[in-house]
Amino acid sequence: MSKPFMHLGELSLLQPTVHFIRITRSKPGQSWGPRTISDCHLIYMLSGEATAVVGDQKWRLQPEQCLFYGTDSVSEIVASESDPAAFYSLHFDWNAPTPAPMSEPQLLAGISKSTHNDLGSPALTYQVHVPPHGLITIPHYFRFPGAESILELIKREFDAQEPGFELALRGLMGRLIAVWVRLQIMHSELNEENKKIAPALKAVEQQPEADWTIGALAELCGYHPHYFAEIFKEAVGMTPKAYLIGLRMKRAKLVLLEEETIEQAAFRMGYRSLHYFCRHFKEETGLTPSEFKKQFRDL
Repeated sequence: MSKPFMHLGELSLLQPTVHFIRITRSKPGQSWGPRTISDCHLIYMLSGEATAVVGDQKWRLQPEQCLFYGTDSVSEIVASESDPAAFYSLHFDWNAPTPAPMSEPQLLAGISKSTHNDLGSPALTYQVHVPPHGLITIPHYFRFPGAESILELIKREFDAQEPGFELALRGLMGRLIAVWVRLQIMHSELNEENKKIAPALKAVEQQPEADWTIGALAELCGYHPHYFAEIFKEAVGMTPKAYLIGLRMKRAKLVLLEEETIEQAAFRMGYRSLHYFCRHFKEETGLTPSEFKKQFRDL
């Protein structure tokens, strides 16, 4: 069976609209679907694990990974029993004349139940034209480093709904899509250096709180530590240590909202020293852990 395609037109002419956004924290084994929706849905994993099925494809979702599917594509998401998922859930339209968001009842009204038998049908695939690269296919499953900071801004605008928020949301959604499409272009031009360090990247993404050393990561890839450090920086643009700290601080933002104290959050992220945890957090986010927690209490 051939896959259905949706051609979105030229990237620069899109008028994206945010319909709804929230952070969902699942219960162990919680499921959504099988179902279809009336708009497009982007899931960005913050922590935990989940299994996702879209049409005739199945994936395991972990932090910094995304799931995307669109109109009338049958999907099912099941959170892990042992490691429940937390994720951004963003409903949107690629191209809409009005930037007005939806209420939750409006969103729910567009969701229809399906059966497991419906999951075998190929999901709708979206393509956008990007000169001079031609048609870029939007994958259903991919890693999206850097998306969390934009999603956080989108959620703040959506929750606050201050004057002009519809326009602000459209601008932020356009920014997210631009970064998203650039990522796909870069991925299609993936070089050999990225493939060489893939085992190390996977390891630190799955367990950023672990006490990783350059030697241990180099061993996973089968290289001498000095050579590994060189090809890692060439491929990623930063040292293994800087990359690991960045991952830890992204995860730490969610942990800080879950734990009562900063000390508990630091311990969960593998820090024996509260001082180093606070210093790394401020270097990455511009806020102290206390300021970050207060910012979300005030929303």
